[in-house]
Amino acid sequence: MLVFRHPKFYAELRKKRKQFQASQEKMDQVISETKPTGNGERAPGSGPKPQASSSKPQAKPEPSSGS
Repeated sequence: MLVFRHPKFYAELRKKRKQFQASQEKMDQVISETKPTGNGERAPGSGPKPQASSSKPQAKPEPSSGS
């Protein structure tokens, strides 16, 4: 159910959203200006992990009929 609110409510909401977005942009700039602490390399041994085997039987594909 949609509830209509007073137009002032939506004006305040837009104002708060603009303030929030401005603070987020400022935070993103601060983060991007800082230098990384590491040397940019990945941790050793962080490659893909092998998939575990299962004791359950695999489903067999049913033969498809041409009709």
